[in-house]
Amino acid sequence: MIQKRELAALKADNPVEYYVLHTSMTQKGDELRSEMEGKWRLVGAHSRRTGGFVFLQPGNYFFKMFTETNWAIATYDADSNLLYSASGRYTLQGENYSEYIDAATGMMKQYLHANPHFKIRVIGDKYYQMGPGKKPSIEEMWQRVDQ
Repeated sequence: MIQKRELAALKADNPVEYYVLHTSMTQKGDELRSEMEGKWRLVGAHSRRTGGFVFLQPGNYFFKMFTETNWAIATYDADSNLLYSASGRYTLQGENYSEYIDAATGMMKQYLHANPHFKIRVIGDKYYQMGPGKKPSIEEMWQRVDQ
């Protein structure tokens, strides 16, 4: 069992792992789907380079959008040029979220027709997404973007 002090450190150092693995989901039924809807900006992610969680600097251009049935990501450079994008449908069962990559551009083309699975949480204005396993390939924290 993780002690209170270790949990506090984990919350500060890797909020995705903290919220996805150590908190209970509060939404019921379609509440989570409804809370996911909208536009999000990536504010933190697991770094393959350092092996740790990294908080991104303000002004990055990584966006994710959800509707009731579909998702999309778009990444831009500082001059508003699209670097890559991907989109498709998704399924949601409790905290288990699965994307279907139905369309992709740029570096995302390599994932076309893939069906990755994640565990997620939406807490306030943050969306947390974590891949399966002891060393998940994806850990992302997104901040809601006001419309």
